[in-house]
Amino acid sequence: MPTLSKLLLENGLPDLPVLLIEPHRNHRGIWRIKFSYEMGEPFSMAATQASIMASSLHEIGEVELAEEIDDAMRIAARYASM
Repeated sequence: MPTLSKLLLENGLPDLPVLLIEPHRNHRGIWRIKFSYEMGEPFSMAATQASIMASSLHEIGEVELAEEIDDAMRIAARYASM
């Protein structure tokens, strides 16, 4: 079973506390999930990648982080349908 650090690294995210997870529409109009940190630039990932990562987070017991991603995914899906 992967650790949180390994899962974050595999998905291109730093192992730092996340300040905000939110939907973000890129310049091509595609909804992505953005991870903002206290220091440095935010990172974003495709919604499908975020969904897979959230499932893995649930599996390793990182429920709070997984639910934040799930919430951002729901909002992104709602915005995309408008």
